[in-house]
Amino acid sequence: MIEGASIERQTELVLQQLKMCVEAAGSSLENVLKCNVYCTSVEKFAAVNEVYAKFFPVDPPARIFINVPAWPGPFDIEIDCVATR
Repeated sequence: MIEGASIERQTELVLQQLKMCVEAAGSSLENVLKCNVYCTSVEKFAAVNEVYAKFFPVDPPARIFINVPAWPGPFDIEIDCVATR
C-alpha cells in the first residue's frame, strides 16, 4: 500500500492484486462468485463501490461490506474472494 493514499487508490490497488491472484490461479474476475470487503469506515462505501464497479462492470459477484474498527498497517481496505475456474 501507498501510505496516505485515498480510499479510491487503495481500492484500485487491492483489486488489481486480487485480479492478479485470481488469474495466477487459472481463473478471472468474471469467475468471482463472492467478495468480502473489509473497510475501516462505512462512510467510504460509495467511493469503494465506484472503483469496485469498474472491475466488475457486468453481473458483479455477491458481496459483503464489513466495517472493521482498525488493524495494524497504513491501509483502510482489504478484499478477498471466492472464484471458480
